Amino acid sequence: MARAAAGFDLVATACLLPGLETRLLAALAEADAALGLATPSPPLAPIGLLLANLAGALGVLWAWVRIARPWRELVAADAAARCAVAAILVGAIELRGVTPVLYAFVATELLGAAAQAWALPRLPRRS
Repeated sequence: MARAAAGFDLVATACLLPGLETRLLAALAEADAALGLATPSPPLAPIGLLLANLAGALGVLWAWVRIARPWRELVAADAAARCAVAAILVGAIELRGVTPVLYAFVATELLGAAAQAWALPRLPRRS
């Protein structure tokens, strides 16, 4: 379970790497439009793209660490981080007017946190 969640994260966060982030943003805007939500989607400023790229790079690295070392302590930290990310996403949607399409990501974060919490007792401790 820990490696599967990390594999999902590897793919998802790689979409924020340079050259891919604009495609992800365009896909989110298209999904928003297809659902008839009409959420404004202004272009991201260069600093915003940089921060997205940094988040993507850190996400990819964190995913590789969890694939290589699915230790209980790392999985517990990841489950907690998923809850924090879900809260940040909900805040962005509800308070900042970000597209509600991101509720799909909230769901994956919460499901991932629950799945990893369930798997936690079965995982090895760091050796």
